[in-house]
Amino acid sequence: MASPLADLDELVLKCRDKKAKSYIREAVACYKSGAFRSAIVSTWIAVAFDVIDKFKELSLAGDKAAEAEIIEFERARVANDIASSLKFERELLTKCRDKLEIISHVEFVDLDRLQQDRNRCAHPSLTADSEIFNPSAELARVHIRSAVDHLLQHPPAQGKYALGLLLSEVDSEYFPIELDRALIILKNGPLLKARQSLVTNFLVMLLKKILKTHGSAKEVSRCLTALSAVEVMYHGCYDECLSEKLPNIIRSLEAGELHRVLPLLIGPNDCWELLDDDVQLKMSAYVEDLPSERFDQIPSLVGHIHLAASVKSRIKKATKQELIDSPFIEDDGVVSKVVEEYIGSGSFASANNLASAVIRYASLFSKQQIENVIRACGDNDQITYSRGIGSVIKALRLNANATRGEVDTWLKEVKLPEYVEGDEPKE
Repeated sequence: MASPLADLDELVLKCRDKKAKSYIREAVACYKSGAFRSAIVSTWIAVAFDVIDKFKELSLAGDKAAEAEIIEFERARVANDIASSLKFERELLTKCRDKLEIISHVEFVDLDRLQQDRNRCAHPSLTADSEIFNPSAELARVHIRSAVDHLLQHPPAQGKYALGLLLSEVDSEYFPIELDRALIILKNGPLLKARQSLVTNFLVMLLKKILKTHGSAKEVSRCLTALSAVEVMYHGCYDECLSEKLPNIIRSLEAGELHRVLPLLIGPNDCWELLDDDVQLKMSAYVEDLPSERFDQIPSLVGHIHLAASVKSRIKKATKQELIDSPFIEDDGVVSKVVEEYIGSGSFASANNLASAVIRYASLFSKQQIENVIRACGDNDQITYSRGIGSVIKALRLNANATRGEVDTWLKEVKLPEYVEGDEPKE
């Protein structure tokens, strides 16, 4: 059984900064030799160097708060101002927590304990019993672990600044909608080795951009790709966050905004299983009564296993105009509806308009449906004398479910000899 204790040598390898890694390696060496005071002092030095380097990185990236801290640090260093330098060191963790949000409040507590123990180890302070402070091996080890886990392994941006960088990246016109390319970009930014708080905040902002704003189709696509990338990188955090946040966001939407949820139920972004029961019922009811202007979403919802019944119910209620205007939908219900509406055409205009839908779906007709349409061409005067009848019959002939001879026989029976082409050529 593997030990629950972190391997100290592996902790060293997690450090991203070379100087911090060097000091942590020294701290581990001191720990292994029993020099626990030295281990704690070296660990704090690693933290201090790492924080200052993070300030410098953020300053170069344009963070004004980090730039102000570096100016203050350099001013004290150049002037050899010991008092200002000590003050800067004392406030180092507070600035990380409050101004730059590099560490959280919980992480601050652990690192503040490290700073306090470092002071007890480095200065000739005595205990009540006039004994020099002698830290235990366990205390030294926990400080090394806290330093690496909370700070040294992470990139500099973790708070509002990091979130801003991520959102700016997704908002860019150059952010890809291909998942593999999006992963390359996000893995080379603040999202790599990100704290759970940053991942959660990023996910919530993406969901709000998709569901709460009037973004263009391209903007929504970029956000959906970013969501998929986060799911790949932090699957557990993704499921936990969406299960907790997404249902409440959907509940807050007005009826006219529910169409924005549909992209989250399609393809790789399908979040259906993460929704609460009441939200699932709400979306099923919405799809069943999908507004006419959203009928073009039906093709993408046809294959959804949990919405199949709602989709079929909506298709049965489709109007002639929706069938005419909708994109191609490979579904038996749509095919049957097209045949039914065309056969029942009550005017020349209706027959002519529906002819385009019949031609679009003719390749999916069964043999019986082909025969029914041809018989309607002869029996329904509104179809017989419509402009589209010739194109309809031509499209039906291309369907292999009925032979040329069968089509000609049906045409003769309904007295449409002008559309008969004759026997099939002999081989």
